[in-house]
Amino acid sequence: MTVSAGAADSNDNVAGNEKSSSILFGIVEEIIYSPLNLALVAVIVFLFYKIVKDRYEVPRDRSGDGSPPAPELPKLRRDFTIQELRAYDGNGPDGRILIAVNGIVYDVTKAKRFYGPGGPYSSFAGRDASRNLATFNVEPNNKEEYDDLSDLTAMEMDSVLEWGMQFKEKYPLVGKLLRKGEQPTNYDDEEEDSNEVVTENATASTVLTSNANSNDENVRKRVLPARMRRKLNK
Repeated sequence: MTVSAGAADSNDNVAGNEKSSSILFGIVEEIIYSPLNLALVAVIVFLFYKIVKDRYEVPRDRSGDGSPPAPELPKLRRDFTIQELRAYDGNGPDGRILIAVNGIVYDVTKAKRFYGPGGPYSSFAGRDASRNLATFNVEPNNKEEYDDLSDLTAMEMDSVLEWGMQFKEKYPLVGKLLRKGEQPTNYDDEEEDSNEVVTENATASTVLTSNANSNDENVRKRVLPARMRRKLNK
């Protein structure tokens, strides 16, 4: 009885496999010999290929409207006054966008979707954005003179320094934001580490000015550790 039952199950399995193979063969045969079905299969395969390709292909640098990226602008190295900086708000002939943070001017043209005309942070373009970043304010900074940030709190000063470090890592350094009466630097014979020199000098100047005009000892205690952390992370 046991042998007969096993043989019956085996026969059922064989019959089931043969039936499945027959159905599969029939489907393949119907696809091959039907031009319409063959076309549908080709379309499905093509769409699947496009989905996989778009998912794993390295994204290209294109603007939001699908047009190719604008030609890269030549490198700019010079210092700026507050008034001179205003001309680089993205509305000029070349569309260049400059932003000053903590006394340093950066070229943020590649992020024009954020800082260019119509962008969420377009009010920073062509201006000193230090105070805006410290106070989380997107209103345009229309000060006509150099802002020494001496009235900021210790926490706000620390925020400015951290933002400055982020801009330094992401965008090309252009030069310094000049104080009243300060002479521009000649970058024709710049040193190998001129970027580091410019950044460190501006940072030190900001810290000294803040300490000289504030009785809050926490400014020095909070700012210096922030600079030390950046040096350790290099």
